[in-house]
Amino acid sequence: MTTLPLPQLHPFPEVAKRLGISLRSLRERSWARQFDHVRIGRERYLTDAQLAALIEAYTVSSKRSDDLAKTAERVTRRRSRPGRRAA
Repeated sequence: MTTLPLPQLHPFPEVAKRLGISLRSLRERSWARQFDHVRIGRERYLTDAQLAALIEAYTVSSKRSDDLAKTAERVTRRRSRPGRRAA
């Protein structure tokens, strides 16, 4: 009989402490089913994959750096054009 390796389970108090958020907030989000988690009895846990997915879901990407790059490219193109003189 082969046994499957068990995933590492991280209890909610440990996850909340590591992420720097309140335990209540994490529990309320789990009650609202905003992310996948493991529930054994009354305790709730996150596997490594679920923890990574949680962090990814709440990651905010900045559009500002893309906008700045596009603006810099536009300015460079404009400066490289031959100047037009007013008629």
